[in-house]
Amino acid sequence: MRKLSFLLAASTLVFPALIFSFAPAASAETTPATIIIGGRIVPFQVKPYLGPDGAAMAPVDAVQLLGAKYTPDSDKLVTVTAANGRKTQWPCTIVGGRYCVPFAKIAEALGGAVDWKPSTQTLTVRAKLEMVRQDAGALTIYSSYPVYYSVKRIDNPERLYVDLFGMDLSTTPASIPSGSGGVTHIRSGQIDYQTVRITIDLKQGMPFKVESGIQTNTVRVALGDAGHSVHPSPIVRPLPIFRPSPVAAVPHPAAPLPVTSSAVTITNVACKVISPALTQVAITTTGEAHYSTERLDSPSRLAFDLVGASVDKRLQPTESLDNPVIKSIRIGQFLTEKTTFGRVVLDLSHMVGFSVDTRPVMGGMTYLINVITGDSTPVISIPAPPIVISEGGLSPQVVNGSLSGKLIVVDPGHGGTDSGARDEFRTGHVYEKDITLAIGRRLRDTLERSGATVLMTRNDDTLPSVRARPMLANAHHADLFVSIHCDSSGGQNTHSGTTVYFHAQSDTCRQMAADIGRRVSDAAGIGYNGIKSDTIRFATGFGVLRGSMMPAVLIETGYMNNDSDLAKLRDDATQQKIAEGITAGLKDFLADQRAGARSASGGENAARSAY
Repeated sequence: MRKLSFLLAASTLVFPALIFSFAPAASAETTPATIIIGGRIVPFQVKPYLGPDGAAMAPVDAVQLLGAKYTPDSDKLVTVTAANGRKTQWPCTIVGGRYCVPFAKIAEALGGAVDWKPSTQTLTVRAKLEMVRQDAGALTIYSSYPVYYSVKRIDNPERLYVDLFGMDLSTTPASIPSGSGGVTHIRSGQIDYQTVRITIDLKQGMPFKVESGIQTNTVRVALGDAGHSVHPSPIVRPLPIFRPSPVAAVPHPAAPLPVTSSAVTITNVACKVISPALTQVAITTTGEAHYSTERLDSPSRLAFDLVGASVDKRLQPTESLDNPVIKSIRIGQFLTEKTTFGRVVLDLSHMVGFSVDTRPVMGGMTYLINVITGDSTPVISIPAPPIVISEGGLSPQVVNGSLSGKLIVVDPGHGGTDSGARDEFRTGHVYEKDITLAIGRRLRDTLERSGATVLMTRNDDTLPSVRARPMLANAHHADLFVSIHCDSSGGQNTHSGTTVYFHAQSDTCRQMAADIGRRVSDAAGIGYNGIKSDTIRFATGFGVLRGSMMPAVLIETGYMNNDSDLAKLRDDATQQKIAEGITAGLKDFLADQRAGARSASGGENAARSAY
């Protein structure tokens, strides 16, 4: 068992004096604006606002997200230098000590695709896909400014997916003939508003190797003999922490990183209520370090760890807060046999969703923990810290058999313009999207009564993309993901029953599907078709399951083309029974996982969880 010793920093410094500064916009009369880059809202020290001419003004620091640099020339002018060295000069206004500039115009000049929505005062900036080129042994993808991306091998048929986030396809051809004997075709497409996918059809067994950094405007994938060092199994290149400037690729270690001589120090921890739905905890350090997060139960806590970090002795180790969710913040260190961690613990009234952003500050780094404290639609963001998915299964956290403290994402299938299946043999006006939403809402309420925190991928008749649904769960570090659907197949009354799908051959998700399937069938009185791998329906499985980094299932609750199933699916009492059956199945699954974890670990994590 790993021995852990905890060293709390001592100080008499008053915690409230360390509150993080969030400067206002230019004046009380200005209209606030929002800027999205890379698919997520950019956090600014000075909030973007609309200038007198209606242009979105924002701190010039954000040009670093577009691969550029800036130099203040005076109180009224700044020079922006693009990645290619081209310089342009822009007017600026100093607000809260920051140089604010007309960001849309600068983003366009730097090669971004700019989309302004007056109704929400939101400016979305996406990189443009400029060119896809294949030369001897490699594929190279060029974008107008650095972006994050992932590369994944898909089998049957064999191909590579290169997904580029925060990108606009622009005018790049949708299909590119291949000049290589090992590549049959190369295709490009906009799979959702924020994501461009390059699909490379490969010959069987062809190796590949990613040769680019984790954020770049030139993604290079070596193919064939040039990619011989790649692992033969399917891989996902993990998504990185969101950073404002390009960084070199750093391998994700299998073991804790050793302490280095240039250890980072936590110098400031502060809390700020942004709105009733969002509280931010800002952790300021002297430099950048690898971080991780962990949810701890009984009582509910969120731990944020920085590898190799120490704590400034002037910081107060514990501070109670007047916050409906965050009861107190504790700061300290703990040691393992190999390394030291700086730890910040948020003591919570109940488990909630969260995400992490990073932002450079003068001579160091600020880590922002975005804690969802109310009923709002969370920002879809790139998962952090990086996690690797493999086809062999997902590794859940050690759980205790109870839903208390668990964060569960409920995904009512379809929505908006996608109505899903319908009762085509009866009125033709009963839609799957309405039934799944009704069941999803009942499931949300039932789970919350059992102590869980629930995030809905949709609360109304809207249509989140297939990719956005698991990204919501990943971004907020959910424990479990449940997608709700209704089936339809063949003629009238040709099929009946509930089917639960799990991804690929994941043993963990298989167990979750089995536990839920039995409970739903018993509770709802609809026939049971058992559990199935999603690869039976599609070679790569269901997108919402393939993209989820936690145990996930998709439940086909019954058949819309079966009169008996449909009558039950529309019945309020049966919908409630389905919700209760799913809840009971999740409790069974967590109990199964707890039993397996206990036998495997023998309580190894008890010391760490006690903090």
